[in-house]
Amino acid sequence: MRKKNNRLSERLAAIKSAAPTVTDARIPQPKKRGPPEREKREAVFRPGKIYLSRTDQVRCVIRNVSDGGAYVHLEGMQPLPPVVMLRFEQTGVTKKARVAWQHDIEAGLAFVKDMTPGRKGDDPHEPPPIVAR
Repeated sequence: MRKKNNRLSERLAAIKSAAPTVTDARIPQPKKRGPPEREKREAVFRPGKIYLSRTDQVRCVIRNVSDGGAYVHLEGMQPLPPVVMLRFEQTGVTKKARVAWQHDIEAGLAFVKDMTPGRKGDDPHEPPPIVAR
């Protein structure tokens, strides 16, 4: 029994008299899990129109908008096709958008391309955007 107590005393004495060791203080950050961060959204509550085709359109209220898309409330329960054109009534900005989701009169649109006439980046071979009359 004395041998075990001696060994324990020796270990404790060695730990007590040991010089401190310098380690790298940087702790690696754990990888973030879950969905990627969303883009900053701006609540706008502006009138708009969603063009389903060259002749069919639905009025809507644009609730919020980000660089990547918009959240809209439709005027009626209208099923949307996979790709639509969204026009901001007050500014005339027109965006080609993919319908990401739709529940009754609400829809989420993911912008594909800016189709506003005169804006930088317009493709001359692309057909002209739909303009309200």
